[in-house]
Amino acid sequence: MKIPISWLKEYVDITLPAAALADKLTMSGSEVKGTQVIGGSWENVIIGQILAINPHPNADRLTLPTIDLGTEQVTVVCGAPNLKVGVKIAFARVGAQMIDGHTGKVETLKAAKIRGIASNGMLCSEKELGISDSHQGILILPDDAPLGTPLADYMGDVILDIDVTPNRPDCLSVIGIAREVAALTGQSLHIPEVSYQESGLPIKGQVAIEIKAPDLCPRYSASLITGVKVAQSPAWMQKRLQACGIRPINNIVDITNYVMLEYGQPLHSFDYERIRGKKIIVRRAANGEILQTLDGVERKLSADTLVIADGERPVAVAGVMGGGNSEVTESTTSILLEAASFYPASIHYTGRTLGLPSEACTRFERGISAGLTFPALKRATQLLVELCGGEAAKGVEEV
Repeated sequence: MKIPISWLKEYVDITLPAAALADKLTMSGSEVKGTQVIGGSWENVIIGQILAINPHPNADRLTLPTIDLGTEQVTVVCGAPNLKVGVKIAFARVGAQMIDGHTGKVETLKAAKIRGIASNGMLCSEKELGISDSHQGILILPDDAPLGTPLADYMGDVILDIDVTPNRPDCLSVIGIAREVAALTGQSLHIPEVSYQESGLPIKGQVAIEIKAPDLCPRYSASLITGVKVAQSPAWMQKRLQACGIRPINNIVDITNYVMLEYGQPLHSFDYERIRGKKIIVRRAANGEILQTLDGVERKLSADTLVIADGERPVAVAGVMGGGNSEVTESTTSILLEAASFYPASIHYTGRTLGLPSEACTRFERGISAGLTFPALKRATQLLVELCGGEAAKGVEEV
């Protein structure tokens, strides 16, 4: 479990240096097997803003952006396709340690003359900064990034890589580790209260839930959010997901992954309009029943497999992976959001039998608390309303 200390600090006061905190966690049984320092090599990288973009006189694919660094202005040569006047960027001065976008090697940035024009510095991509493998364009920072500030002060972080033991599924979450840190250091734990406006029609009558296998699913909770717009998630969310080793996809999927990391409760989003009969049935699969999962593979299921079905067919392998027939797409406008509790051995068996290990499966098979379903569902619903323009139905449907 990779956890940025900056994220931990939202839930617990941390006064210890990163190394001392890692030692305390390790000695208590949550082994920190490594730490990653983001921004440790950004000594000569600062936040700038593009003031103007002029053409290069000797090269069609190069431009001459002028950068405001707060105390001075510089003009450099750049070939990135996503330059735009007014955006905040990361500017590396001569002498900065950069990762070469082509070779992957760390090199010291030198002054250069490119097609006859001097360039003393560069605008950085995420790959050159060591943030991700993205090298298609420069890193665009949020509008509120403070001009002239060292990038390390703004985006630097320490990520703890924790080897969580099988008997501590609660530690597969940021809040779980924050609770552990609070217990170890005597600091206070503060988890923000979740609230959002329920401005839609009542969920009762729009969604029905039936659990036909209560021995394998003791609790199933769902909310309904309409009027959402599928798009990219905000930069701060993408940054946190990437720090934890998860690739951002879109705002809907990213929110479910974000809350899974935050609370430790996996969630799944269905396209509500593709749920036939507007009913969810939790049942064992019929022998030989077929479901094409989100990875595009058709899976032949057995009676030992727990599925989430609608009124006519399975739409997900419970606790493991969703089905392509209910997948959220760019045209999706209504989300049926699931948070459920499953019998650990059942999910372990299904994940191994189908060869589908996943972050969700890892948590369910270790026995996360059934009490997580409701708070995690509410938190994800809040984010869907705030970040996707959604309207939450009144109430939550739960069995």
